[in-house]
Order: sequence, then structure tokens, then C-alpha cells
Amino acid sequence: MKSTRYTLFAAAIAGLLMLPGCGGSKREKKEEAGASEPSKAEKAPSLKEVNFFLETSASMGGYLKGGTGFKDIVSEVVTKANQIKPVTVWTIAGKPEAYSGDVNTFVTSLATTPLATGRSSELHNIFKQVGDKARGNAISVLVSDCILSFPDADIKKNPEINRNDASSVLKNAIYDEFATLNKQGIGATVYAYRSGFNGTYYTYQNQKQTLSGESRPFYIWVIGKQHLLADFNAQLQDLLSTKPAQRLDFGAGGGLKTYDLLFSVNKKGDWRAERGNVTEIKAGKKSEPAEFAIAVNLGGLPTYAQAENYLKQNLNIKADNASLKLVSVKRRENLGATQRISDREMQLLNANTHVLTFKIESQFAEEASVSVKLPVRFDTWYTDWSTMDDRSADGRRNKTFAFEHLMSGVREAYQSSGNDFINLTFKLEKD
Repeated sequence: MKSTRYTLFAAAIAGLLMLPGCGGSKREKKEEAGASEPSKAEKAPSLKEVNFFLETSASMGGYLKGGTGFKDIVSEVVTKANQIKPVTVWTIAGKPEAYSGDVNTFVTSLATTPLATGRSSELHNIFKQVGDKARGNAISVLVSDCILSFPDADIKKNPEINRNDASSVLKNAIYDEFATLNKQGIGATVYAYRSGFNGTYYTYQNQKQTLSGESRPFYIWVIGKQHLLADFNAQLQDLLSTKPAQRLDFGAGGGLKTYDLLFSVNKKGDWRAERGNVTEIKAGKKSEPAEFAIAVNLGGLPTYAQAENYLKQNLNIKADNASLKLVSVKRRENLGATQRISDREMQLLNANTHVLTFKIESQFAEEASVSVKLPVRFDTWYTDWSTMDDRSADGRRNKTFAFEHLMSGVREAYQSSGNDFINLTFKLEKD
């Protein structure tokens, strides 16, 4: 009987001695699970469809004659978009018309079939109809020369109406359409390209001129709900071999709100990751200042806004009841040695493009709320792509009539003090 009691007692002692090791293992596992749970907000709906629109008014005809960069670029964009999500092709001049064939047939048509045969169209009406197809979980893509113009009848009555009234009437019509989209949480990205142009060009007075290989701009707009737009842009940019000459993003919905709080990368001090928050922070004279890192996917932002130096200089970090310092900004590929991190954390890293590391210099209360924002800064490259007199080659080469007023209308529709590329929030909690 004594032997049995001793054995049970010894087993109990051995079990107690093992508890610290088991507890640490459980905490690690819990930390990994907690870090990856709601650091990302509730999962957003996924993309269901892509509607691809080619403007086919007569002014587009010169892009489709001969060997032009336009045909190469548009063929690649529609084909690569179709790899992201099956594409429905439309042509649009007055009203959208569904293209009868599939994407491959459409690409062939760009090379062999006269498509740009429609009458001139008002651009704000085109944007309205394209935007209507971007509601719900859909993306709309529009290819257009983006020339602002009044209807032909108005130009006949007053040949100067386009030049005199583009900055007021036409710009505000564009503003109205995009302000409506913005209210619905729909953003827009414009990609700017150039191509040779062979055929009839219509000046702002509707006078015909024949061009042979003259370099002309054209634009590809991507329009959709903000969470869909960022992801689609990121995927498309990865797939394209021909990058746009310029790009501008008009975001709706307050910016990127999702992130992953990492649980070992660049970690210093004693703390735990739980539900996207930094918790159980040990503080005191003997405690090492806590440092932590978050991973974010900035692939949907314009190239300049992804640069490490740009982010360091423009990220706006605020913490109530704490002093928080941005230690470093690194692209994932510049992070350094990651051999020792877990498979789960590597998955989180691979799903993001950048790692932001922070240091908690001091915390004045048990809980502190943190916000990390990157305000939108609209580039103004479009002013160099704009002209108000396109009657001569020197006046229009590589420029689009009244493009500055079109882009100003869009910019004003999205411009606000609360317009951010990034808008993250999380908490710091003491032990």
C-alpha cells in the first residue's frame, strides 16, 4: 500500500514540475491564434465579377489601326484581368452593349475588326453607366481616351464651348458622378498609357485631322468597392508586363483597415498578441521596452506610397495614454532572416507586403488606443498630360484635351480631411 501511495505522490509531483513548460507552450499557441484572428477585420466579401468596357466612339478609331501599343496593352489587361476573375466584355459609346464573344474573341477583334464606330459620347454619362456595373461585389474597367467634350450639336452652335466651359460645366458633371460613387464606398484608379495613333483625330472644335503614328495618351480606369479595388489592383499589377506610365488612386471608405499583428518578428520585451492587440505588456525598471511589428498589404497603393522612405515620413501615429515610436518600415523582402519564425507567422508575412515595427516608450494608463494613418496625397502628373488647345501636333502630342479638368473633378469628389490610404486602430494593454 505504501509503495502505491509513494508512486501516486511521485507522479503528482512530476506533473506539477512539468506545468511551467506546458503553460509556456499553450501561451505560444494561444498567441499565434490570437494574433491571426481579428487583427484583420471581419472578412470582406470577395470579388464576383469583372466588367470590361471599351469606349468605341469615333475618336478611338486611330488606336485600333495598324500596329499600336494600345492594342498590345488593352489585349494584355483584359487577358490578365480574366485570370483574376472571368471577365464580361462590353463596348460603350452611348449605351453599354454586351460583346457577343469571349475574351479571346475580343482580343482578336482588336486586331481585325473596326470597333470604334460609335458617335461621340459625353464622358460623365459613360462613367455613370460604368459605375453602375461596379456596385455590389463587382469591378468595372473602362478603356477611354478621356477627352471631355460637349455634344456635337452644342459644338456646332459654339465652336469654343469646350474650351470655355470644360472647367465648369464638364468638370462638375464629372465631380457629380464620382461624388455619388464615393458615397457608395466605390473608389477609382486610373492608369495612364501612351500609344501611336493612326487615323482621324477630332479637335476640341470637332475639326478632323489625320494622324499617322502620333503619340497619344489613353487611360484605363478601374472602379469598384474599395476593399475589392485594392486587391484587384495589386493582383493586376503583379500580372502586367507593361506597367502604366502614370497612375492615380482615388480611394473611398477611409483607407486600408486590415493588418496582422506578428508575435515574434522584431519582438522585444514581454507582451502577448491577442485579437490584434498588444496585451499583457510588462512594464517596469527591470523590463525591456516593448517593441512589436505589424504586417500590412500595401500592394493596392500607388508605387510612391509603398516606398519605405515615403511611409516613414508620412505615417501619422497617435496613441492616447502612451508614447509610441515608429522604429522601422521594411518591405517583406527586406526584412532579413526569418528562418526561426513559425510556419503560421510565415503565412502572415507572405500575405502582406510591408512590416511596420513600433516601440512603446512609455504608457500612462492600463489601456491605450493607437491609430496609424497614411493621408492621401494626390499626385498632379495629370496637369502635364493636359492641353486646352489640341489643334496642332505641338499643342496635343502626348496630351489630352481638358484632362486636367476631368481629373480635378474626380479629385474633388474624393478629397477630404479624412481621406487616408491607411487607417489602422489597435490597443496596448498593460499586464
